[in-house]
Amino acid sequence: MIQTIKFKIYPDKLHEDALHEIFTIYNRVKRICYNLLFYGEEYIAKRFGEDKSIQQCLMSICQNNPYVNTIIINNRAKLEAQETWLEKRRKYMSKQLEVINKKINIIKEQDTHDRRLKGLFARRSSIIAKLHNLQLEPIVFGTKKLFRDRLRSNISREEFRIRRDSSFGCIGKKQNGIQNHNIKVLPNKTVKIRTFSKQKGRKWLVIPISVNSVQEKWFQKVFNADKYTITVKRNIFKGKIRYFVHVSFDIPNPTTFYRYKDGAIGLDFNYNFLALTNVDKNGKLLSYHSISFGNLHTYRKDKRKDYISYKMDKVVNYCINKGKGIVVEDLQFDQEFSYNTKRNRKISNLKTTALQLLERKCEKRGVSIQKVFPGYTSLIGKYKYSGLHNLSVHHLASYVIARRGLGFKEAIPPVYNWVLSHVGDYLEPRVKQGSPYRTWSRIHDLFEHSGITSFKTIEILKKTILMEYVLNSVTSVQPDNLRAGLSFSKRKINNYHKTWNNINHSVVL
Repeated sequence: MIQTIKFKIYPDKLHEDALHEIFTIYNRVKRICYNLLFYGEEYIAKRFGEDKSIQQCLMSICQNNPYVNTIIINNRAKLEAQETWLEKRRKYMSKQLEVINKKINIIKEQDTHDRRLKGLFARRSSIIAKLHNLQLEPIVFGTKKLFRDRLRSNISREEFRIRRDSSFGCIGKKQNGIQNHNIKVLPNKTVKIRTFSKQKGRKWLVIPISVNSVQEKWFQKVFNADKYTITVKRNIFKGKIRYFVHVSFDIPNPTTFYRYKDGAIGLDFNYNFLALTNVDKNGKLLSYHSISFGNLHTYRKDKRKDYISYKMDKVVNYCINKGKGIVVEDLQFDQEFSYNTKRNRKISNLKTTALQLLERKCEKRGVSIQKVFPGYTSLIGKYKYSGLHNLSVHHLASYVIARRGLGFKEAIPPVYNWVLSHVGDYLEPRVKQGSPYRTWSRIHDLFEHSGITSFKTIEILKKTILMEYVLNSVTSVQPDNLRAGLSFSKRKINNYHKTWNNINHSVVL
């Protein structure tokens, strides 16, 4: 587990000038290194000559300084992230085309002269052109927003450079029991920083750092770590430049105190709230709780992270209060296309921040976290447990998640087996033969094709009571004409009430 501690440093005037020089040279070399990796051998040969490696080119710029290794590692990580983004972007735009083509076909079936078709065709052509021209482009160091502010003269040239070249660091290692760093933390509460100068007496900067009472215990653990990575950062606050060092090092994983001996906490993620349920070791629902995200999409980046972190602390505190581990869905997010910008932003915040924060906080505070298969949790919850617990679909889904984490299997209620035995395989199943969720899928298809757009507990409960009466009645004859109301051409239920009236008729008989 990686722990990061932030310390403030207090350089004097001479140290501050030397720090500015390090920031400038380090980030200039970083930009050159990125271009060398991005454009490849032709760019290297054009600028530095042939038969030279990237490391040799950079060493010639910064006087053989070992900062170069860290710079190369960081830039390669940037390029890998860009390639991952490019692949996701291709999938996202392909999904856009599928949605638009589907919408065009639906509108064409209704009216071939619909005015909406013109806009959809233009939209489709634009996406096809963008997809054809999609390729890697060099990044803008310091963010595009900062670059635009400089072009509009909203900020000065000096402020632009300070904000763009805002950090430098070094990946540390330990050799022969001695920390071999360009940046070292010393026991006398100072930080020793390597400069780019080769002159005697100017190779190192020694700057004092502040350590408060909370940071004291972590400061002592830094020296016992096998390696630590230090990043020096600067920012402008109220017109003044402030300097910080971020020290990251590995610590042993803390002991897990809250497991699944007495039950589990189930968590169902949604883009605007979290649904929590408390389940005992026998799978019985004890309590439930909701945590809302509010207007998460309206916050800026750092504010969103702080807000999500605050909400994840609430989840962990709930688990600690109940003394149980947590069970979540093993979510694999694929970028989907939607016209709802707010929803897209909320989902992006969820998958990039909330899940990672929750895992880290659980690990840090000794709460066990378990991931289970996410499929059919909502369907099982609403079709099986909505009659027993008058809760929302999301809380019922979290209830199923908790039971699944405890190892319980969800059996099909007999009343649904009875219905499916009469309908047979008329409704084409979507799940392959042998899947444990094939029957649940058929149950869902039955209600979906019957025209029910949203699940209503009282409605399904009423029909369930009628079916149970038919099953338990001695005098009644079980009807075998449950296909009444089914459309044999489109393979769906045209008249939902006509289908269930056969059960009502059997009850009267």
